[in-house]
Amino acid sequence: MYKRLLFKYGFSFIVLLLIIAGCSKDDVEEEKEQVAINENNDNPFEIDEEDTVIMGSIGHSFVNIEVDDNDEVIPLTYDGDELVLDYSVQAEGKATNIGFLVYVDGIAQPYKLNTTESDYQYMHIFDLEEEGVDTPFQFIFTPITGKEGETVNVTITSIYNPSFIPDMKETTSYGGYHHPLSVIRPIEFHENPESLNMNDLPTHKVLNDISISTEPVTDDFLEKLGGGVTTIDSEMLDTNVFNFVEIEDKPDNETNFQITDQGNLHMKLKILGHPGVAYQNTFYLNHQALSDQEGNTSFETKLTKGDVSVIDVEIDIDTLDDFSTFYVVSTPVNPEDFYENVLTPLKTPSVLLYK
Repeated sequence: MYKRLLFKYGFSFIVLLLIIAGCSKDDVEEEKEQVAINENNDNPFEIDEEDTVIMGSIGHSFVNIEVDDNDEVIPLTYDGDELVLDYSVQAEGKATNIGFLVYVDGIAQPYKLNTTESDYQYMHIFDLEEEGVDTPFQFIFTPITGKEGETVNVTITSIYNPSFIPDMKETTSYGGYHHPLSVIRPIEFHENPESLNMNDLPTHKVLNDISISTEPVTDDFLEKLGGGVTTIDSEMLDTNVFNFVEIEDKPDNETNFQITDQGNLHMKLKILGHPGVAYQNTFYLNHQALSDQEGNTSFETKLTKGDVSVIDVEIDIDTLDDFSTFYVVSTPVNPEDFYENVLTPLKTPSVLLYK
């Protein structure tokens, strides 16, 4: 099942980098994958089987999942105070360096790791001490969205080897690193969440001049989207979803961008496809969610037939490090409305912003 998902939503270049080791029941209990990297080819989209090696595997899941009489997963419940999610991860090779992103109703959720005394972060990165065994841990947080009587989704997305960053000397590409893997589970709110102290949350208010618009899908656009590798037509857009980022005039297939000017860096997220699907889109810099000046980290788009949804943002260049990892994650808000198509979060390829 998961292999089908990757082909439909991740496109062929992601499938080429992956050998799927297993899948989960209803995409909730567990997700597993093995990552195949071509060590001798600078182009991560070209794989020579003779030069391909398995560099690691990863799987993660909720602990002690219960199902009802219809074999449906019983939702999580929120009953007030901080929510504690028992979770487990198993990995081998270079996948033992792992980070997790959490979303509630598609909105980026900062969380604590294992103890209530830890700091809220949008991603905690850790290295597993043992390979090939289940490592239990806990996500702890007060939901930043949701209200009594609602049932929404909690989405857990792992990022493979998030500590890796190109140095523009020995490496200029992320290759197969930073690939996402997601598990989705519903949650019922029995209480309204308490308001969080904003001083306890990480803040990265660097997004400016945000605008959300649409533009028509044209034949030239579809040809560019296919990149000469595959043919994408309007019929494919009825069931598939595509997202990508444009940085100034950077070609879409570049994995790094050199910053030579001062002022603002202009970026566009473009997302299109399956009509009716709503996504919350979150911009990340060094794996931490970026927000506008009001503190909003996720920006909703709803896909419509014949249109490309576009989110324009600008980032103050002075806020960037000499080397920064940038990407966008689009998390579906209403995947249960399209069960036959099995919608999962989409992550744009990581791009190195360097000065």
